[in-house]
Amino acid sequence: MPLNTIRRLGVSLCLVAILNGAMIPPTAMGRGDDWNSVTDRLGGLAPGVGFLAAEIVDGDCQTIHESNGTQRLAIGSAFKLYVLAELGRQIASGDASWDERIPVQAGLKSMPSGSMLYAPNGSRHTLRYFAERMIAESDNTATDHLIERLGRERIESALPLFGHDAPEVNTPFLMTREFFAFKISVKPERVDQYLSSSEDEQRAILSNEIDPIQLNEFYWGDWTGPRRIDSVEWFASPMELCHVLATLTEMAETPLLAPIRDILSLNRGGLGNPQEWPYAGYKGGYEAGVFNMTWLLQRDDHRWFVLTATLNDPKRYVDQAAAWQSMVLAASRLGAES
Repeated sequence: MPLNTIRRLGVSLCLVAILNGAMIPPTAMGRGDDWNSVTDRLGGLAPGVGFLAAEIVDGDCQTIHESNGTQRLAIGSAFKLYVLAELGRQIASGDASWDERIPVQAGLKSMPSGSMLYAPNGSRHTLRYFAERMIAESDNTATDHLIERLGRERIESALPLFGHDAPEVNTPFLMTREFFAFKISVKPERVDQYLSSSEDEQRAILSNEIDPIQLNEFYWGDWTGPRRIDSVEWFASPMELCHVLATLTEMAETPLLAPIRDILSLNRGGLGNPQEWPYAGYKGGYEAGVFNMTWLLQRDDHRWFVLTATLNDPKRYVDQAAAWQSMVLAASRLGAES
């Protein structure tokens, strides 16, 4: 497949390899490098970079090393961690259950990635299955079904509970199909009008104009580079991503919500050595000009850690291979912390 076609699909060869379990060997990056060398490498890859290595202690994030750890950047599909957290919250309150079955709806089908785009309309699956696809495959169709079931506004109102200090930057909370419609199908001047509208007006535009747009998985328009990554996206800082993972870790301590830990670990994010990290859960995000990598990790001493980095470049694609190499080095460095 030509490189420009891969880019139009919003997927790089590096990302495909990682999602399929490929592992970049830490020895290739020099295990003895210190934290500053990690952040220096990341900082050379994009004008906007945030990095955090932290330990989760008593439900809080204790910083080990950070660079722009409180800077909010576009995080791509890493926003799906907040959807999983809201699912956990509603299951805990009795408003939802893992075994509840909902139908696949044609109007909620999104763009790749994810296999649920091809599920028959009307076929029914459990909320747990939708959540598993959302994390394991970063399935956009599964994500939008969960957002619809849980309620967009309920997710928005719960963001502070999950440690996000500025929920307004993610309000209205976009579905992935709305995100793709803005990038591919909506005229630039209309996007500008949406962005300058009040919240109520934005919700009306989403409902009346954006949601009815029919997406075509084979049509990506002229979206071949970064487009409005500072305004049509989902936003969080490295510390805020750590907080939502700390929330999910705490949720998973209860028997009812224990499946959260299993769901997160469906994708190890390329950290394939269970001797170094017996538990690894991963959710990242990618679009042209945006690359996020976020892990929840547990060592053999039972301590929990978060490792996350976000890179934003409004003018060009991020060098994902170089970013992955730096983060695998960071994971090895984190594993050696006392």
